[in-house]
Amino acid sequence: MKRAQILSIGVDKVTMAEAVDRCLGFIDAGGPHLVVTPNAEIADRAGRDPELAAIINGADLVVPDGAGIVLASRLLGDPVPEKVGGADLASNLLKALNDRGGGRVFLLGTRPEVVAEAARRVQEAYPRIQVVGWRDGFFRPEEEGEVVAQIRAARPDVLFVALGSPKQERWLHRHLLELGVPVGMGVGGTIDVWAGAVPRAPQWMIRANLEWLYRIVRLRRVRRSLPPLVRFGLNVLRARAQRPNP
Repeated sequence: MKRAQILSIGVDKVTMAEAVDRCLGFIDAGGPHLVVTPNAEIADRAGRDPELAAIINGADLVVPDGAGIVLASRLLGDPVPEKVGGADLASNLLKALNDRGGGRVFLLGTRPEVVAEAARRVQEAYPRIQVVGWRDGFFRPEEEGEVVAQIRAARPDVLFVALGSPKQERWLHRHLLELGVPVGMGVGGTIDVWAGAVPRAPQWMIRANLEWLYRIVRLRRVRRSLPPLVRFGLNVLRARAQRPNP
């Protein structure tokens, strides 16, 4: 599968349907596989963090999570087909598993009561899926072995990790081999959305590729999110200007 080069990271040129099929293929093949969903903020961080860039570039599937990545790919002359949002990919994968007869899912991250409610709602919405375990994200470094053992014992097909980026990508990369999970995927705030603890952007904003704006305003992340978004945009424009003429 070809990848579009977006500054320091490569992003798979896949549609949503193709990304779901790739994940199903990983499950059929057996583990372990890492799925990463970088947006512009993560891409900016990767440009300043070679270790994170290596983790992303070494992943089995890297999808363009955000309008910024899609626009950057077009400006740099190496376009991806469409936005493949991480939250939508996770939900579509659950639906695909349910439609084909089931699968085993583990949820890791966020607060105890939130992840428990998300597990309940996922099980209710997708009755053919088994939610084989869940665990909150508030564990100490010395407890990581216990967390890994709990996940291994549950034998999930899919592990959704909501520890925030880039912590969740680093955690999955560090433990992927011993976890042996066919699909390990960082999902950020998706588990909170599934639980109903955090509202997702209105559908019109999602369709207009403005979900990023909703997030930074609704979650009061302007001061944190705006600088990397501006820096990413400037770096893309700089890279575009440095491209050789065709």
